Amino acid sequence: MQFQREPKSGKGYPHFTHWPDLDCDGNVYVSGYGFIHLDPQDIERAEIKRSASIAGVIMLMLLLLPSLLYIPAQLFVTRIAGWLPLDSPQQLVEWNAVLTQVRTDIWRYGSFLIPIFFLIGTGGRDVRQRSNTAFPPVTAALGILCCLGLSALAVSARVWLNDVLYNVNLVEVNSQTPPTVPAAQVIYLIRTAVIGVILEEILIRGLLLRVFRKHSDAFALMMTAIVSGLTCGNLTEGLSCALMALMYGYMTLRTGSILVSTISHCLCVLWPELLNIYFAGNQLAQITVVLLLITIGLIAFSIICLKDGNAFILSSRTMDYARLSGHVNRPRSQFTFRKKLMISLTSAFFSASAVLWIIQALQKMMIVS
Repeated sequence: MQFQREPKSGKGYPHFTHWPDLDCDGNVYVSGYGFIHLDPQDIERAEIKRSASIAGVIMLMLLLLPSLLYIPAQLFVTRIAGWLPLDSPQQLVEWNAVLTQVRTDIWRYGSFLIPIFFLIGTGGRDVRQRSNTAFPPVTAALGILCCLGLSALAVSARVWLNDVLYNVNLVEVNSQTPPTVPAAQVIYLIRTAVIGVILEEILIRGLLLRVFRKHSDAFALMMTAIVSGLTCGNLTEGLSCALMALMYGYMTLRTGSILVSTISHCLCVLWPELLNIYFAGNQLAQITVVLLLITIGLIAFSIICLKDGNAFILSSRTMDYARLSGHVNRPRSQFTFRKKLMISLTSAFFSASAVLWIIQALQKMMIVS
């Protein structure tokens, strides 16, 4: 038996003949069962485990689907390659670079689209809830600048962590390098900074964040950040992705829309790629851009703090599990933030995906002499 959010239209839950009365003392009539006693703590624990299990399945899909879709993508590209006119070795090099990016597009898009459809089908009412939060456009623009500044800090921290790993004779194998062929560069940038970002925002902030919001906004923000970090292939990218996911999720919660977080995410992914393509080896230009973005982000952060005194306070409202079970003298939520986090992290699917991420991260570590 599943317990879901109280609908706004006033209709009862699918499994209930009526919404529990405030004086029913926990005894609720359930169609097909009769009067039963509901414990709000058990209900909330079951809901947290269900949300964590959904997140764990999503993580497993994001980690495993790229490998599963690689062979179909390779077969598709090989079939197309047989129809291409190759009149010179230069054309062979160019088409090979383009088809390599197309192959990556196929498994990358598929690894996001399948979890999106899965979450739409299993999320129920949670993923269909709409936020009525309003945010001034000026503050939203300042939030985008804050994201750019934070992304510059995250990139700097990632470079520093890579240096630390190198000093202990460990390096991470980077499987994504910008192509040199112009046509392949365009496809690469569209995939990494536009379409890939849009699909990720729809999945993580547009759907998964809503699944966890009934357990409080702060908890939803933390869980989506953990999911974002654990779906990256290595350690340094995982930490930076988790850090940026906190900011993207915050922008989504404060604005009530994924539009601002999507724009921020696109820009934060685009500028490092452009630096790698057009300023490769120019360390002075790269440092200048990073310092400029950090400065702009700090200025925007200061303006937001002066403009909105409570700009960084999230709602602590949760689903009323006490009312659901008919207990009027008990709090809405029965668990603290730490307890909710422990219940989620010990979920079977969530734990399995975390172990899989650790294995993949260790596989990408290479010992250097």
